[in-house]
Amino acid sequence: MKRMFAAVVAVLGVAEIGHAQTGEQALAQYRAALGTLNTVAYHVQRIDTFPNKSVWNRKGQAIMQRDAASSVLGARFLGTRFDAARGYWYDGKVGYELDDKAKTFRLENNPYAPGLPGSPGGQMLVPELLAIEPGYESVTYQTGPQGAILRLHYPDLPNVDERNRYTYLVLDEATKRPKMVRTVSQKAGGQSSIIKILSETRVNNPLDEQVLASKSFLTTHTAAPVVAEEPRKALALVGKPAPAFKLVNFAKAPVQLSSYRGKTVLLDFWTTSCSPCIAAMPEIQHLQDEYAKQGFVVLGVLMDPKSAERAQGIMKRQRARYATVLGSEAVEAAYQLNSFPRYVLIGKNGKVVLDESGYTPQLEAAIKAALKE
Repeated sequence: MKRMFAAVVAVLGVAEIGHAQTGEQALAQYRAALGTLNTVAYHVQRIDTFPNKSVWNRKGQAIMQRDAASSVLGARFLGTRFDAARGYWYDGKVGYELDDKAKTFRLENNPYAPGLPGSPGGQMLVPELLAIEPGYESVTYQTGPQGAILRLHYPDLPNVDERNRYTYLVLDEATKRPKMVRTVSQKAGGQSSIIKILSETRVNNPLDEQVLASKSFLTTHTAAPVVAEEPRKALALVGKPAPAFKLVNFAKAPVQLSSYRGKTVLLDFWTTSCSPCIAAMPEIQHLQDEYAKQGFVVLGVLMDPKSAERAQGIMKRQRARYATVLGSEAVEAAYQLNSFPRYVLIGKNGKVVLDESGYTPQLEAAIKAALKE
């Protein structure tokens, strides 16, 4: 692993040397080369490094085919992650979640398109093989012993606390296609990195097109049994006393939920890796400012307490000033937390009046109603 990372650093740390092309010229040539690709198949090793220094290392394969009608990457695809033995087939409209170990499939008539790249099969996709993400601020072109590198710099995304984002394309000398793609950014107060190392790449192969068109898994896999989804247990909290807790804030001072009795309290459960949590912080602070004089309080509950220092930096950058405490496993169990952000609104009598996953405008309406009681 250390040798591999050293090689990556060597490739991406090459000094710029004299060349005839500008970054825009090289990018134009790259786009022209991509324009000749209709179908591309490959093996890939994906290495994610997170701000807390943890590393995620997986291998897989994929086939991608252009489809202008598709709402995901403008492509239909079949991606497979080897360690999970799971894949995803998508034709731009419907999808099939594949379990290659159990030999089952599950049809999704209306899959949530933004979530597909995060599925096990979707994680193996390399969008840069079909198109370059638009909106970059600058592009440079470098050459050296390891080959040619296109580096694109993208604007900051302060609403999700992401800054200094670059995408590096390390190009194969013979084909001019990427043999490695790396995206780095400053996120949640630390550096995040995604490296995708490509091998066994094939382009415009009729057999790959046939694989996508045939849906052969329908003959090798069986439909997974349909299991009715159990209503989320946390919904049972509404109308009942909010589970009590005694936690500590960033200064290690104790905070008891019971001390807020008589006020309307919004519990904001979040983590430093949750982009929607971070994006909603200005809105949550606005609610605090708007209704504080009427007895409304926001209490953030950080559910990755080991990231407290990073969390304080995020809140400062998002100008979120409301009180925050460090969550615990007991709180996670009591409030049935399995996704973030999670908002639990508690009335003046200490009972839960609203329990929602994700920020919606209805939250403010619920606060107004609770304040009138």
